Amino acid sequence: RWLAATHYQTFATRRLFPLLKNNRYVSYNISIKHHKNYTALSNMPVRAINIDKNNMIWTHFVTSPIMPDDFGLMIAANVVHVRFNQDTSQTVKLFYRTDTTSHMIFAYTVILNIALLLKNIFLYIRRTPETNHIAIPKLLGVEEIKLGLILYNETDIIFDQEIDPEMRKFEIIRIIGRKVVHEWFFYNAIFPHKWDPCLSKGFATF
Repeated sequence: RWLAATHYQTFATRRLFPLLKNNRYVSYNISIKHHKNYTALSNMPVRAINIDKNNMIWTHFVTSPIMPDDFGLMIAANVVHVRFNQDTSQTVKLFYRTDTTSHMIFAYTVILNIALLLKNIFLYIRRTPETNHIAIPKLLGVEEIKLGLILYNETDIIFDQEIDPEMRKFEIIRIIGRKVVHEWFFYNAIFPHKWDPCLSKGFATF
């Protein structure tokens, strides 16, 4: 079992996209080739899936809006399970290891409720019809938030009803709430480079 994900920073993205030169804001057509047992994710929803002659899968994503070059994120993994909301136009998905399913129920409920609230009030600022939330074991970059994608350290959002106190729920709500709001506003309506990091984090938490 493994998970592979890109981790772009502004200075390093130039090495991946050298032809962009001085233009940091572009639109992307992203496709990922992967084994059939893996799930591929990116900033936008899946547009099409094809199988090549080697029995490998090509997952093609919807063209992204114009965005900074370091906003792109691609993930391939075979250790996730998905739950999703079919009742709204804003699809919300949570991916996690299958053996943590019972401990992710509370996190998914929080994610869904916050997304529904934001959809009802601020849907007009969305630039993507889908948000993928991914719980990753031992995630080093705890602030990983991109357009359409939010990454969590798995241990930060797990709730075990048998051993965790009720106060643990407030910690999970705070972590998820800030990240969901941050992605909704700062990666959809406002380019985050225009905001001081402390200001954007404080506003999202508030």
